[in-house]
Amino acid sequence: MHFDQRETIGFQAAQLSRLIANRLREALTPLGVQPAQAAALIEIGRTEGLTQKQLVERLDVEQPGVARTLNGLEADGWVTREAMTGRAQGLYLTDKARAIVPDAARIAEEINRNALAELSRTERSHLLDALSELISDLKVG
Repeated sequence: MHFDQRETIGFQAAQLSRLIANRLREALTPLGVQPAQAAALIEIGRTEGLTQKQLVERLDVEQPGVARTLNGLEADGWVTREAMTGRAQGLYLTDKARAIVPDAARIAEEINRNALAELSRTERSHLLDALSELISDLKVG
């Protein structure tokens, strides 16, 4: 039996992730943000006032990483935190962030569109559905 790691979902997913992340990083650099920062800014821009906990859930990433990203965004003047009820703080974009979020979203959308360009609409839909199912199954298992 011959095992070829290049034929595994893990290897292929890692390769795809790396390539897209590199393109995002390169395209976002002129805006002054990295991919994780742009993702957070875009999501905050969609619903200003959401909490860090809500952002973690929406981005589906680990809390420590979001905390580090938010601390950096706040230190660099991209977001502010405002007290809400209890200990929760709402997250808000600064004018600096509002100026670049549309471009960051456009860049992310364009890179996604280019990555999927060779697939039909149906194939894109099936691929994204299948990946979502795999992710859900792995979270449970």
